[in-house]
Amino acid sequence: MLIGMNLISEFVESVIMTGRLKYHEPVSVLLIAGPESGKTSVVNQRRCKAIQVFSDVTGKGLVEICKTQPEVSHVVLNDLVAIMSHKQTVNRYTLAMINAMTEEGIQALATPGGIEVFQNGKRGIIACLTSALANDGRSWWNKTGLTSRLLPFAFSHSSKLTLTIKALIDENGTAPSRKKEKSKDLRVPAKHVPVAIPRKFGASIRKIADVKIQELHAATDEQGYRRLKQFQSLACGHALRRSFRNPTVGQPEIDFLQRILPYISYDKLTPL
Repeated sequence: MLIGMNLISEFVESVIMTGRLKYHEPVSVLLIAGPESGKTSVVNQRRCKAIQVFSDVTGKGLVEICKTQPEVSHVVLNDLVAIMSHKQTVNRYTLAMINAMTEEGIQALATPGGIEVFQNGKRGIIACLTSALANDGRSWWNKTGLTSRLLPFAFSHSSKLTLTIKALIDENGTAPSRKKEKSKDLRVPAKHVPVAIPRKFGASIRKIADVKIQELHAATDEQGYRRLKQFQSLACGHALRRSFRNPTVGQPEIDFLQRILPYISYDKLTPL
């Protein structure tokens, strides 16, 4: 486990679990932090059959995933800048496929070879981006709708965490024989699982989501329906993470949403 990254690990695992929910859509997220903050490492350590990790991919590659890998619910983009550094025509197609995958899903494509119909073209995205570039592209994302499709998680290292990490680096430097901790694969259900949301906890989720919906409405003309659905799915994913057997949203999910709430931002980096 990466030092000080427990909350992010819990968040990412809950996001991955949303891809195994029945009646809810997979949540797409954007991890925002400065260089060397561990955003890509924490995702790469959550390896499982539900995700596919890429350092680079194009729109055609995303289409291929939807065609050939039905078990993959989330596509991980280690560096969104690298993904969007191709020719403009390639980038436009990639963005179009990301938008389609994270909204209604890729349903059908007309190609020179004929018409391709997708049984399951809905996928989630877990993308990593530096804070500086997130701010640079904000207005463009608002216009394309990407801002509301991706739930942001923006964080930084506190002074205490920075000192702790440096101390560990010093310790490892003087003890080269120390074995590295092996990361375990994340266990996910084989099938989609229904998760119940009792009425009182549904009301609590709505109140929490409304905080971020107001911020979204101030930046765009959207009403925040996507944000509410994302918070509901995230709560269900967290409940499924706790138990595969008769999972139900409860107080642990409300506490979890409260803990991540300060980090749900595109421009404010909250220290861990």
